[in-house]
Amino acid sequence: MNNMRLFSEIYNDPLLKNSFYLIGANFLNLLLGFVFWIIAARYYSPDEVGTISALLSSMLLLSMISGLGFQTAFIFYLPRNRENASKIINSCLTSSIVASLVFSSIFVFGLDIWAPPLKSILSNLKYVILFAAVTSFYTTSANISSAFIAGRKSSFHMTKEMLFGLFKILPLQVFSVFGAMGIFMAWGIGVLLSVITGFFLLSLLWKGYLPIPMLDPIIKSMAGYSAGNYLADVFFTLPRLILPIMIINMVSTESTGFFYIAMMIAGLLYGIPQAISNSLLAESSDSGELWQKVKKAIKLNAALLFPGILIFVFFGKFILNLFNPTYALNSSTTLMILAAASLPMSLNIIFITIRNAQKRVFSVVKINSAIAVFTLVFALPLLRSSGIEGAAFAYLAANTLVALFVVYKMRNMAGFVLKSILTVTK
Repeated sequence: MNNMRLFSEIYNDPLLKNSFYLIGANFLNLLLGFVFWIIAARYYSPDEVGTISALLSSMLLLSMISGLGFQTAFIFYLPRNRENASKIINSCLTSSIVASLVFSSIFVFGLDIWAPPLKSILSNLKYVILFAAVTSFYTTSANISSAFIAGRKSSFHMTKEMLFGLFKILPLQVFSVFGAMGIFMAWGIGVLLSVITGFFLLSLLWKGYLPIPMLDPIIKSMAGYSAGNYLADVFFTLPRLILPIMIINMVSTESTGFFYIAMMIAGLLYGIPQAISNSLLAESSDSGELWQKVKKAIKLNAALLFPGILIFVFFGKFILNLFNPTYALNSSTTLMILAAASLPMSLNIIFITIRNAQKRVFSVVKINSAIAVFTLVFALPLLRSSGIEGAAFAYLAANTLVALFVVYKMRNMAGFVLKSILTVTK
């Protein structure tokens, strides 16, 4: 009976329901990612996995930069401007695709500067075109997901991500004949098919929607909010995408693979506060009860995050062993450190969402930029002395330092947060 009541409460509460769909999507993504990398570890060498880890990190970084801040802007503006949804979505998608092609070209031409080890792969024109195409597909996919969240249909996002995870696994073994690039090609097929599915689902959510390239002046009203969140998104994602590139340059391609797998697994924990916060931002458009929703979001975050960390601490080695015993030997400590980083990170993300709901975007930029700068500054010496464990500790230290500063600056809110967490742990 209690289970039925709990299920009914979750289903009838848009914040909880969409949060669980987003967390479910993250879990499916990670689970299918496990399968993907387990198969990759069986059919590709650690050196090939490390090289493609750096290439995928580069692609994800470029995709994030190409998003131009529209993902958060979608979640904030679409619920408030439903009659112009098609114009907003298509204009933002068009801008992002153009940006992704420009940034991909700049990245390839500057390989000698930021990623010389990737020249061996991207010296082939066909692979350069593939790299640019997959970057634009992934950018489009991320924006489509935000449109689903804005429309309170996070279930569509979960469907799209499940198909992405499945479709990228299927050709993985066959593509091993292409060497390291086979991993990237399999990833690209998954993204392309998920984007096609996403466009179909968009037409069901936003009535009358058709994917038509356009640049409507309506997006000018979103410029300030998008620009601020563009910078914030860049800084938020920068450490997780730059660290593998630093490792491949300062340590080895093999170590990059070890770190990438650990970061991917820890990503399940990172996705919990991110999913809850995205749902919270979408819900903030409907009523003035922001603080009640924040309290509910904090409770859900604490209830899921604490046991999740314990699972990785006690069973992390076993999970890594599923990939390859080599990963369990070289990535277990890194995984525990990265799992611990989810605690201070969750505080930072909750505060960031509150600021976004209040349209105080500059505060968001300051928080995320501080985390990025501290991570990279700490990582430079720690990578030389401690390898990938040093990179993980740099990320933990940066998030902790910023979380302490945020709590100090927002002392009243800090008490509110602590009280909410304690009610969960009692």
